[in-house]
Amino acid sequence: MTNRTNEQWLTELNSGGAAHDAALNDLRAFILRGVMGYLRTRSDLARLDARELEHLAQDMVQEALIKIQAKIDTFQGKSKFTTWATKIAINHLISELRRQHWQNVSLQQVVDSGTTLEDVLASETAHAGNPSMSAERRMVWQAVQSVLENDLTDRQRQALVATQLNGVPMQEVAKMLDTNVNNLYKLLHDARLKLKKTLLAQGLEPEYILQLFSG
Repeated sequence: MTNRTNEQWLTELNSGGAAHDAALNDLRAFILRGVMGYLRTRSDLARLDARELEHLAQDMVQEALIKIQAKIDTFQGKSKFTTWATKIAINHLISELRRQHWQNVSLQQVVDSGTTLEDVLASETAHAGNPSMSAERRMVWQAVQSVLENDLTDRQRQALVATQLNGVPMQEVAKMLDTNVNNLYKLLHDARLKLKKTLLAQGLEPEYILQLFSG
């Protein structure tokens, strides 16, 4: 049953024997419903039939339960235990789906699919009634593109485009660049500093750029 109090969940999951197994099975069933509900909303998974979707959900829930049990001592009781546990499971699911999506993609494919000026112009419908805003956004994006293409090293540009424009997970980008995450952090740090320095020299403040493209 899932109508346990927070204290009952904690007590039974931290116990042994039949009480622990029963609580874990009930928690698995509860989380599975939430995970299945989320998976059905993902258009990128529409190719999977019901059996494949449930198999994916079962695997993800099993992995999430391991995380939940490892984190159980961090539960502060500010929400229902099942809500807290489901959130961990969904976060794990999203992270794993992102990792799988990029697993077999080459770095060149990532860079080639990076945001371009055409992508920015395609989003200009929101500013159709403000020509000056559209022109300003075009000008600034062209300046950013110029720095990416001319002022950064190939590896800096590849790292920045992959992580910041395409949202590829750090671990996957590190594999693509044949390096480790620590080296990737250093590479990104240097790239951002060079980008910021060059744009500042052109009178473009980072805060101004963020505000310009936030709407």
